Amino acid sequence: MRLLEHEAKKLMEKYGIPVPRGFLARNPEEARDAVEKLGGKAVLKAQIPAGRRGKAGGVRPVSSPDEAFSTAKEILSSEFYGLKPKSLLVEQFVDVRREYYIGGIVDRTARGFTFISSAHGGMDVEEMASKYPESVIKVPINPLIGMMPYQARALAKNIDKEREKEIAEIALKLWKIASEYDAFMLEINPLALSSDGKLIALDARIEVDDNALFRHPELSVEEEGREGEAARKGLSYVELDGDIGTMANGAGLAMATMDLVHLMGGRPANFCDIGGGASSEMVYAGLEMISSNPRVRAIVVNTLCGITDAVEVANGIKRFVEKGAKIPLFVRLSGNRAREGSEILEKIGVKTYKSAEDAIKAAILSSS
Repeated sequence: MRLLEHEAKKLMEKYGIPVPRGFLARNPEEARDAVEKLGGKAVLKAQIPAGRRGKAGGVRPVSSPDEAFSTAKEILSSEFYGLKPKSLLVEQFVDVRREYYIGGIVDRTARGFTFISSAHGGMDVEEMASKYPESVIKVPINPLIGMMPYQARALAKNIDKEREKEIAEIALKLWKIASEYDAFMLEINPLALSSDGKLIALDARIEVDDNALFRHPELSVEEEGREGEAARKGLSYVELDGDIGTMANGAGLAMATMDLVHLMGGRPANFCDIGGGASSEMVYAGLEMISSNPRVRAIVVNTLCGITDAVEVANGIKRFVEKGAKIPLFVRLSGNRAREGSEILEKIGVKTYKSAEDAIKAAILSSS
């Protein structure tokens, strides 16, 4: 589960990591009042569980309470990556001299936690890391021992030698949060150096292992947007920025389907796994979810039926079509009762394909 920024910052502040002064606003009036308290200059941030909000227009500076009101109204009525914010974090404006990066992630290859630091942070951190790879260091952490002071110093020294002690303390606090809250990913990007020489976490991200949430009931927040709705329906759904919807039975097949779309020149709009033994209801729910994304221009259904019954898949598709679906479907049925399923689809005018490649090729052509 990804915490919203204000939740992540509240947790970091609890552990002594400096964050900007801010207020949570749920409407334009509260945003205006918050900016008045902050002295008339602030930053409004859409609270959604997604990154790159700044590039999408979800992070906006304002210079007056009246501007805050109109900007808040605009942000709260907008969607960002399929998510509509229910609140804004209104923070004091920080005059930034430099931007750094520090964070950690569960590293399966290293069989532990790996912390990363860079002297280059901000919105284009990936691009900067690619351009200046020597500026990035990775420090593996043994989860049985934890982060040692010398490891924290190494991370800090890579960022700013003059502020090694302060940054090392922040690194140790991040590790403490990760270990005590079962986080599999957390980062401060950017960790800013303000014009008055103070270090401050301008943006914060924490993702907690869903399987450990029973240990942290205070963190249990309801997911928002299409992904949250899908989770409540038992679907594994992740939205992307393409226009070819994809659905498959099994995570491996779902990822392979997305890879094929990309390989053949298309852009997948989502990951959607209906799981093994999916019912017609689950298939229908998946198609409804995918089609609710306004960017989707075609949907590829790729199923290898073993535990899953192809007739159930076909009946779910049939219900979707008979409800008046406008988005074209490109279906590959294979395996358990595939012939019977194909016959059901043929009667309602939905063509089935012998291979995933054929279905995807047709979908890409139809959407171009």
